[in-house]
Amino acid sequence: MKKARKILIVEDEIVIAECLELELTMSGHTVCSCVVTGEDAIVAAEREHPDVILMDIRLAGEIDGIEAAKRIQASLGIPIVFMTGYLEDTIRERAMELNPLTFLTKPVKLRDIQKALAALAG
Repeated sequence: MKKARKILIVEDEIVIAECLELELTMSGHTVCSCVVTGEDAIVAAEREHPDVILMDIRLAGEIDGIEAAKRIQASLGIPIVFMTGYLEDTIRERAMELNPLTFLTKPVKLRDIQKALAALAG
């Protein structure tokens, strides 16, 4: 049996966030929060201590998902799954510097998220 995870979703497209939340919940995971900015992601991660964060790269707010992930990893060490609809090499390179669980291109499929979650220890 797959281990259920506590997941924070950081996505500024509400429809995408709601679909991800529904799919993950139906798969037995707990979505502790859905937020739309990098700033809110940092606050939610500190408050909720999720097992993993699904992080969009381009977000509303002052900081992007890569910067938010960098700050979260520095203080909390929470694993990140990056999601983006943009394939620019510079974005991918910046994201990969943080050693994410994976880097997914939108539209994100549940099976790809499940593969990343399976790679988590414990």
